[in-house]
Amino acid sequence: MKNFLVGAGRRIGRFFWSWGFLKFVLWTITFIVFFYVEEDWRGARAWSGTKAEWEAKGETFDMNAFVPPPVPDDQNLAAIPLFDLEPFSKTDSSLLPVALMKAVRTDLPGNDIPPRGNWQRGERPDLTKIRNVIATDYAAAFPGASLPLDTGEQFDELYPFLSDLRAASATRLLCRFKVDYIVSPPAARPLVLLTLQIKVSELVTLHAILALDRNQPDLALEDIKTNYKLLSAVKSDPTLVGGLVAIGINAVDGPAIYDGLARHAWSDAQLAEIERTLSQVNFLAAYQYAMRCEAADSTCNIEFMKKRASRSDLYGLFGMSSQKDVPLAVRVSPYPWPGGWWDENKSLMASFLCRELTTVDPQIRRVFPQVDLGFSQEAEQAKTRWDAFAPWRIWFTISLVESLTQKYAYAQVWIDQARLACALERYRLAHNSYPPSLDALAPAYLDKLPHDIMNGEPYRYRLRPDGTFLLYSVGWNETDDGGEIVFDKDNPNRLDYLQGDWVWPTPK
Repeated sequence: MKNFLVGAGRRIGRFFWSWGFLKFVLWTITFIVFFYVEEDWRGARAWSGTKAEWEAKGETFDMNAFVPPPVPDDQNLAAIPLFDLEPFSKTDSSLLPVALMKAVRTDLPGNDIPPRGNWQRGERPDLTKIRNVIATDYAAAFPGASLPLDTGEQFDELYPFLSDLRAASATRLLCRFKVDYIVSPPAARPLVLLTLQIKVSELVTLHAILALDRNQPDLALEDIKTNYKLLSAVKSDPTLVGGLVAIGINAVDGPAIYDGLARHAWSDAQLAEIERTLSQVNFLAAYQYAMRCEAADSTCNIEFMKKRASRSDLYGLFGMSSQKDVPLAVRVSPYPWPGGWWDENKSLMASFLCRELTTVDPQIRRVFPQVDLGFSQEAEQAKTRWDAFAPWRIWFTISLVESLTQKYAYAQVWIDQARLACALERYRLAHNSYPPSLDALAPAYLDKLPHDIMNGEPYRYRLRPDGTFLLYSVGWNETDDGGEIVFDKDNPNRLDYLQGDWVWPTPK
């Protein structure tokens, strides 16, 4: 046995010192070098071609191009101390809006904002529930204190920052958050300052509803204008999150405007001011801005990962905490990956997002659901490819989000209908009835009638026998269903955006 082992060792030694083994090593090294050079060339060629194609069409993938311009502090609502970023604690140096986080009082038992009504059903805010929730919060925040009789006073003591925010909004006409928009990587920038604006908007809207209940429409109007200044700030943030938060603020503020119209609380001048405020919001342009930002942001993040990525970076990027259900490509450290694979991901991501811009046309104010459907199908097919989770496609496969066109389209339809509703109310104030057609609104109450972005035709409108009106868009199915509203079968309080019409309902 000893002789056998000695002989085997000598034969193995001679093999490793043989010309055959040396040729094997040289061929292997040559193959690896050739493989990396070829994959780097192929990926670089794909990215340079994509970049050149879209830059020739006027697009850019430079994040600096999307940073909102600075605003002087004395004109900037977001420059007040409420929105300052500071280290979260002595042990946590993360920059967060600490003052704002404390001001919105997430510690209260009624942290879920009380019902503001469901305007899509024509349901106005439930003032009884609102009063009960605020009274409960007040008792929790000020134990032992006597409860003020007026709900508005209770609310003001719970959220004193709202009066300061409203006062600053009255004199500061612009809003731009003071954050470092270019960080490395962009994905590392904390977004809590953006997402908290939904909570702020909920509180501002609730204050407006309480003001309307106290017959203070002028105060409610100031709240609405404050909300839309916050919306303008998050809408100009160069992220998809910013656009979605802007849509959220628009939805949150809706009940206050709707309730004021249902109460016939607004004066002619106040209605004109609301309409002017709404007319400045263009969600179709905001959609294209958000998609362009996402394309630039993605290419910037992929380039960072190309240079510095580790396995833990990938886990964190894709929201993975362990290897369970993690694609094989992610389990392997990306350090051995050819740089060209990252470039291919950039090419795929940038091209898809830029092509998605064609689902809307802000110039002619149109949305194209069938074009959007094509991209949705393409995205689904991309996830079922044999190489969907291969390193040269994994970012594209995992990072593709559901189509956002419909969300932006519905937000713009709401803006259009709210403007028309304000003009209709102004007509009613002047003539004691609503007009027989929308044509009567222009140019006296609207410079120009907005058309239905879903088909380019006028919004559907007709008077009912009881003197109320029906106003609607043909909706995502592009079919006139006669003003039928369809709600989700699984959630009766949620609109089925794919079916029926998008209606401005009559208040109940």
